[in-house]
Amino acid sequence: MMGSKIGTRALTGGWIVIAGWALPAAAQLSADWMIPAAAHNPGVRGTYWVTDLSLHNPHEYDLSVVVQALPSETENDAVPTLDLVLSPWQTVNLWDVLGPDVFDLDGTAAILAYANPAWACDPIESCHFLVTSRTYTPDAGGTGEFGLTVAGAGVERATNWESLAYAAGILNDGRYFRCNVGIASWTAGWTTVRLDVQDAAGSIIESEFFDVPPFGHVQRRLAAPVEGGSLVYYLQSGPDSALIFPYAIVINQETGDPSYFFAEASSVGSSLAGKSARKQVRPERPANGG
Repeated sequence: MMGSKIGTRALTGGWIVIAGWALPAAAQLSADWMIPAAAHNPGVRGTYWVTDLSLHNPHEYDLSVVVQALPSETENDAVPTLDLVLSPWQTVNLWDVLGPDVFDLDGTAAILAYANPAWACDPIESCHFLVTSRTYTPDAGGTGEFGLTVAGAGVERATNWESLAYAAGILNDGRYFRCNVGIASWTAGWTTVRLDVQDAAGSIIESEFFDVPPFGHVQRRLAAPVEGGSLVYYLQSGPDSALIFPYAIVINQETGDPSYFFAEASSVGSSLAGKSARKQVRPERPANGG
């Protein structure tokens, strides 16, 4: 049934072979990272959400890293850019990364972090590093801090034309839980992403569509009610090189506690016929907008 919706596409496996060992892409560090969701903006119940970004250099040599913010609902051809040099084994913490001391942006965004292409290091062998983040409320009105970890996703975990992205156990009942769904794009052109909302039995309840700007980020409330179902994201239109990072955030409406679901890409559910698999290359990047 899914094959009829996405057409015929070739498959690329989610495995990387390094030094004779086959490991899942999610187990690797990367030279190219996407943080799909970050914030410096107010929320419900008088909260204010901020994101801390952490970058770790696991090497015994300096590593030049570029960090870029991708504001939501914007064509991000040129974006705020920060150049860093990470010393051996150093962790750099950018507290409230979208705030006035770093990018000085209000609202929500996605964040790119990647080894500087001009730096003399092999992106496969010698310039992998680690990126993660924490989005939280510094002051929750005396009732405790709300927060969630948004782990960085290496470019190897992106969803492309040969894969679908899955998130399961989604709650959006309109009373106890609400769900926000989002997509960050590492693509120089516009993309259209389809989201099929499935109930726990596997039936498609509703399909939603997202028009995502170049290097863009979109997030909105999931329209369809669902209890313990799944979300399936896939590309409908866009460049051949399109890479997207879909996710969901489920919020307990009684306590305010959020849970983050990264939609994992997989060739399962895609058609085996169609265009040949493309060789993976480092993705394009937005220009330095200052």
